[in-house]
Amino acid sequence: MARLELHELRTDKRAGELARLVETLTDDGRRIVVWVGDEGRRQIFDDFLWTFDKLAFVPHVLWQPSLGEVDDPVVLVGEPANPNRATVLVVGDGLPPPEWARAFDEVHELVPPGSEGGERREWWQRWQDEAAGD
Repeated sequence: MARLELHELRTDKRAGELARLVETLTDDGRRIVVWVGDEGRRQIFDDFLWTFDKLAFVPHVLWQPSLGEVDDPVVLVGEPANPNRATVLVVGDGLPPPEWARAFDEVHELVPPGSEGGERREWWQRWQDEAAGD
C-alpha cells in the first residue's frame, strides 16, 4: 500500500509550494510523477518549474502519450501513466484515479486550509481505508 503524505499548504501560492516539494523530492534522488489533471494548469506548472527560482533546476518533462517512456526524473501527467518508472506521485491539481495512485510507493499532496482541505482529507482517508480493505 502506498504511503500517504499530506502536507499543509502554508500560503495561497500553491504552485510555489508544489515546486519546492517536487524540488526536495528530486534532490533526494526520487523519480516523480506529478498529477495535474487540468491541461492549462499543467502547462502553467511546466513553465513555472523552469522559472520559480533562478538557482533551482528541476529536470522535468510535460508528458504526452506520444513520448512513450522517458528518463526525466520528473514527469507532469494529466492521465494515468508512469512513463519514467516513478515511485512517487505528487498531486498537483485535482484528484488522481484511486487505483492508479495506489501503484506508487508514496503519494504526496498539499492540502489547503478550511473546508476544501477537510474534503481532501476525507477523500484520502477513504482512499486509504479502501486500500486496507483489499
